[in-house]
Amino acid sequence: MTLVGPASIAGSDELGLGHCRGACANVDLPALGYDVFCRSFFDLAAGGKLRAGATGPEIRREMRSLFLQRRLYRPAREAMQILWRRKQDGFSVVKVEFNLECGLPVRGCLGIPDEGVKGLMLLAHGMASTPERCFVDDDPDYMNAIGKQLCQDGFIVWCPYIVQIGNQESQNNIAAMLASHRISAHNVSCASIDAGEIICRRLTGLSDLNVGVYGASWGAFLALHLEAATGRMRPTVVSGYMRDERKFLMSPTFSKNLGIELATYIHFNNSRARYVGRELASLISPCPLFIELGNRDIANSVEYGREEKFAEMRSVYASSGHADLIGMTIFEGVHEVNGKRARPWLQERLASPAYQVTSRLKNSIAL
Repeated sequence: MTLVGPASIAGSDELGLGHCRGACANVDLPALGYDVFCRSFFDLAAGGKLRAGATGPEIRREMRSLFLQRRLYRPAREAMQILWRRKQDGFSVVKVEFNLECGLPVRGCLGIPDEGVKGLMLLAHGMASTPERCFVDDDPDYMNAIGKQLCQDGFIVWCPYIVQIGNQESQNNIAAMLASHRISAHNVSCASIDAGEIICRRLTGLSDLNVGVYGASWGAFLALHLEAATGRMRPTVVSGYMRDERKFLMSPTFSKNLGIELATYIHFNNSRARYVGRELASLISPCPLFIELGNRDIANSVEYGREEKFAEMRSVYASSGHADLIGMTIFEGVHEVNGKRARPWLQERLASPAYQVTSRLKNSIAL
């Protein structure tokens, strides 16, 4: 499993990141130990330490084949390890490690505002990024330090490491190995994100906070599927994902690279995956949903069905009288997080009395 891009290191910052000048994965993953961390999954499997049982939040029947379980994996009861604590500008970051009940470890960062907590944000980064980079802006990648921005908005932010080492092959290899042990990598990733409420309670003592979800790129896909699977009705921002997967899989991105493994493992589960569109929206609605896309994000362009798929989703929301709960903005940029309109949207949604009304709707949904 190789890292992406040319490596270059020109210094470091408080969180141990190098100034990677666009090759962030090459710097962060070995410097922060995530390459070794990912390979440890194979050692755990070889040592017979993986277990397929799951006792966490129940998963909708339509999504169970994708998650290989009726429930999400729950954080194990054993003690959580605090790896380090760092002070930032107006907030602190705590890096932790704990195990899921399936036997796999999770590493992640919890950002905690110094004062005025407004709620909890579950943040899912995309390929070739790390939780640490989401909280610093000295040398930003496409996540644009959104974790730091959300902390400064007053949110506690949980961002777990989404397992991969910067390329598609690594994600496919890990997913295939886990599937051979009846463990879904998709379940592991979504459970790692969903664990944020438990981690927040353990580290801060705070509970019953209003909770939002913010996913970017691959993390956006996970955020959508987490909501579709659990029906938690948490206000959700999807950054850098809105397209027709069939058009994308027939595009030159794939046809001109036949010798390169580009498609994620989930693309090969066409009958299982619920992609963006009418079918997914029927599982998510009326969850408050906001999509942000760069106007130069090629993989999520008009050519690949961006407007068509959003229109499908909006029609589902409108048919049930909730057209006001879904929106999309196109900003000047590429495949990256923006937050200019998404952050105020989240603050408004989580502060509104309507949050409690919407979140209670989950209790009326048959899982």
